[in-house]
Amino acid sequence: VNIGCGPAEERVLLTGLHAVADIYCECCKTTLGWKYEHAFEVSQKYKEGKFIIELAHMVKDNGWDKRDFKRNANIH
Repeated sequence: VNIGCGPAEERVLLTGLHAVADIYCECCKTTLGWKYEHAFEVSQKYKEGKFIIELAHMVKDNGWDKRDFKRNANIH
């Protein structure tokens, strides 16, 4: 997967204090969400190592323009 991970930093989220690292697209460098590196509360430990992807930052793009598709597929 083409995901990069920034440095961890402490953030207070709705569920308490966590150390999280932003994750981003390696191609366009857009921030996509974050990864839970460390949970400070025992009840939140299950989140460690998990990723949150914000759908608002996702774009479906297959890299093909319709003209390119028709030309490459010999569709008329």
